[in-house]
Amino acid sequence: MDGKGKAVRTAKRVRRMRHVRLCAYGAPLAAQCVMLAMLLAQRQWLFATMIASGCIATLASFVLMTAGRDDDTTTPVSSATAQSMSATDPADDAARDAHAPPVPLASVLGFADDAAPFRSIAHRWCVADGGCRAPVGVNGSGQAAVIDLARFGPHAIVAGTTGSGKSVLLQDWCLALACRYPPCRVQLALLDFKGGSAMDALAGLPHVRGCVNDLDLAYAKRALLALERELTRREQLAADLGVADLMGAPDPPARLVVVVDEFHMLTGQLPDLADRLTRIASLGRSLGMHLIVCTQNPLGEISAPMKANMALRVCLRMRDAMQSQEMLGVDDAARLRVTEPGAAIARIDDARVRLRCASDPDPERLVDEIGRAARVHGQGGAPPLFTAPAPRLVHARDIDAPPGAIAIGLEDDGVATGPCLFDPADGNLAVIGRPGRGRTTLLRTIEEGARACGADVVCIDDADAWFDPFSADPHAAQVQELVCSGRRCVVFALGSSRRLRVPDHCARRLVFPVGERAVDLADGIPASVLDAMGAEDLRTPGRGVLIEAGHVRLVQCAVS
Repeated sequence: MDGKGKAVRTAKRVRRMRHVRLCAYGAPLAAQCVMLAMLLAQRQWLFATMIASGCIATLASFVLMTAGRDDDTTTPVSSATAQSMSATDPADDAARDAHAPPVPLASVLGFADDAAPFRSIAHRWCVADGGCRAPVGVNGSGQAAVIDLARFGPHAIVAGTTGSGKSVLLQDWCLALACRYPPCRVQLALLDFKGGSAMDALAGLPHVRGCVNDLDLAYAKRALLALERELTRREQLAADLGVADLMGAPDPPARLVVVVDEFHMLTGQLPDLADRLTRIASLGRSLGMHLIVCTQNPLGEISAPMKANMALRVCLRMRDAMQSQEMLGVDDAARLRVTEPGAAIARIDDARVRLRCASDPDPERLVDEIGRAARVHGQGGAPPLFTAPAPRLVHARDIDAPPGAIAIGLEDDGVATGPCLFDPADGNLAVIGRPGRGRTTLLRTIEEGARACGADVVCIDDADAWFDPFSADPHAAQVQELVCSGRRCVVFALGSSRRLRVPDHCARRLVFPVGERAVDLADGIPASVLDAMGAEDLRTPGRGVLIEAGHVRLVQCAVS
């Protein structure tokens, strides 16, 4: 009786939906026919012709709708990646599986009873293909449900309300990819804007090239800038190789999967940088870059240009039918029950498929096993896309410098840090800044470095008086002659740049900003660099801007 009652209720729901569709299609058709009749009566032939074409189109849609089958409910589908996942009524499935135990990720991956999974992982890396396939759960038959980003993406949206299991799905998707492909084939960039609670557990994977969260927005900015730089690098590589699809090249780079948890937090806190991800969505397919974006509200949080390139949709429980319609074209996800976290409906290749996402109660153990597999293959961790910002204190002895060059600190280009080297052969250097900012310390570092490598460098501190053009002191003329002659490298410190002549006195400057925009601009710091500097940069001793030959970069000067 229960089954019969469900069938009756389903039939009634189908009839109600059919009546609603009849009204939705019939009302515009009737209105257009009335308008056409009025235009014909008034002999407005031109406008009548225009309205007639619209009537024909609306009538055709009406006929097709009434003649076609009703597909309001999720229908059974078959897909190469989904392996014939069943798609019965989600509400009935939820009632049936409300108390079903979670699906272990190890079982989905095929080594639930393996005491040493790293051996299975290492073997799978040996036979890995060039795609981006990973099992994320099971279908209605209990078989592994595989999603192929490379074939059916190239990008994916994961949507669901709070508590539906989005973060767990993202975490296990990344683990499944890492178990199937070595770091030389697939790499990960993780942006967790939910405090890092889910993605921090994956930071130890050898596939991970960076993991950031919203607790450090400065670090997150570096990640987005690094992704844009990586996109540009791959574009240049494709141009150099002369291929339209970089992954079809003889020796392609690893696929880079960018995973973003709580996308609306990213766009809300870093709105000026979120467009970097839109570029990846538009250009990433042929460059081997994939996006997996997770959000609670796909209707209002993901822009239309980005959504147009994200064909793969995975929808967990939604709060309202409109969100489900936006993702799947039906409202089934709104009827998934709260008692079934991990239940999802995926739209793959225009087919709706029902699945239950896997879950790993101990991701750290699997991360360790993947690390052991990497050591078996002799593969180290993937090189980082970006580094942490320059530290507040840098020691000169910790910086590697080639012969003949003097390490004066760490330079930061907004994405990565590296040694900042001073070569006396390149000419003079002016150090501009107020007392207490690190001028004297820098001169001492340069002086000791020059003595260690045998370079001929003259260092002059507090040189403002020697650059006064009206000074009667004979030492001022000697200093100016030494600086302008170019016979020796001179490093001199000034309190301001008002008496400095560029390029007569020097071609490069290291300026310690004072925090007054007009003064800093007059000292030569570009407005874009000032805008990127925060209050912490202005308070940190030794934090300056090196300007030379049209190249500007932030520097944390070293202490000897």
